[in-house]
Amino acid sequence: MEDEISRSTWFDFAAMLLFLVGAFNIIDGITAINNSSYLADRELFANLHAWGWFFLIWGVIQVLAAFAVFKEATWGVVVAIATVSLNAIAQLANAGTYPAWSLTIVALDVLILYGLIVHRRRRPTYA
Repeated sequence: MEDEISRSTWFDFAAMLLFLVGAFNIIDGITAINNSSYLADRELFANLHAWGWFFLIWGVIQVLAAFAVFKEATWGVVVAIATVSLNAIAQLANAGTYPAWSLTIVALDVLILYGLIVHRRRRPTYA
């Protein structure tokens, strides 16, 4: 029983982190689109507006996937794993703007992957 509780807790923690990372991406996207003065325009490729739209759309997809993961939908877990994996790569490519922030998000992405992959709830099988 204790193992099941810790597994579901990790899974729920990963879903909550996914929601937060998606919300952070939405905020970053809106900030970049609006030419906020605190963002530096030192991108690896493309420009700040392109990254802004990317992170805005990506964040919305991640928030929707987080709700699906909370509902234990298999498609939500698959979308979450895909978006978190690609988000880690995108954050590294975006690290020229704010390296500490990007590396923090990558660390959160790794925690989300761990929680979703290792501690995924198994549906009971009936014989």
